[in-house]
Amino acid sequence: MLMSKITTLSIGGPAKDFKVIHTEQELIDLVKKNPDFLIIGGGSNLLVSDEGVDKLVIKNDIIGISTSKAIHPRGEKMRLHLGGGISVKSGTLLQDLVDYSIAHGFSGLQKLTGIPGTVGGAVFGNAGAYGQTISDHILEIKTLNSVLTKKECKFSYRDSIFKKNEQAPSFGSKSIILEVTFQLENAEPAELKKEAEAVLAKRLIKYPLGIKCPGSFFKNIIAETLTKEILDKVSDKIIYGKLPAGSLLEEVGAKGDFLDNIYIADYHANLFINKGGGSARAFYNLAKKYALAVKQKFGISLEPEVQLINLPPLQ
Repeated sequence: MLMSKITTLSIGGPAKDFKVIHTEQELIDLVKKNPDFLIIGGGSNLLVSDEGVDKLVIKNDIIGISTSKAIHPRGEKMRLHLGGGISVKSGTLLQDLVDYSIAHGFSGLQKLTGIPGTVGGAVFGNAGAYGQTISDHILEIKTLNSVLTKKECKFSYRDSIFKKNEQAPSFGSKSIILEVTFQLENAEPAELKKEAEAVLAKRLIKYPLGIKCPGSFFKNIIAETLTKEILDKVSDKIIYGKLPAGSLLEEVGAKGDFLDNIYIADYHANLFINKGGGSARAFYNLAKKYALAVKQKFGISLEPEVQLINLPPLQ
């Protein structure tokens, strides 16, 4: 199986082996027999090398959504302010979860509308948009080996314990996300739908339908992590406590540049797009070119938001 056929970038060489799973037991059986594997969801946030993946690739299609009563560690009084809980299997499309929450009058996920991929992938990278992140209302996460609280998942900006691949003894060797439970507030479905539609309209301007793009390639930078010397150079660019990577990339001339069939949008310097038939090598080299340019001009090391598979670090 060519990874280009199962990634939204349409880039990537062959997988050593490829399996689609629909149940937790299928996953358990595969992992027992194949200790070296890569598990993916919708393939929407991956840049896979042209050489492919020399291991088993498991596509997670374990799906399902259910509603439960609100639960809160601070007791019964909090239940008056909460709509209830949603438990969702990790292979479920994030959009399906967003639509379900809106239809059932649960607020907290509506701004994630239009983000591609699965719930598991979104939790892995702590996906977010327009001031809302998927971890905001997480109660707990069931993994292959345990049940983790939100605190144990160490969520931060576009990051989590799953992305860091930290391995505490209680987690086991692979903390594979199986099911996520959210605790959400009541809201009017019509208002949530209206809010989601407004967000989607903005997204479609930036990400037109059919675009082969993993979203923003580089993470924005948390302003408080920067030194005073760097802050003095970029203070005018900081928005809501973050320094947009796109503004730095624009400063070094990234907008509109291209290499082979990989193109950087002329309207946003942090959008790297496969115009068709593009290679991982060209994509990687173009990203590296501008990561180094930003480092040289601003002294800032940009970190990919996209997962690099079988590719070296950019810096």
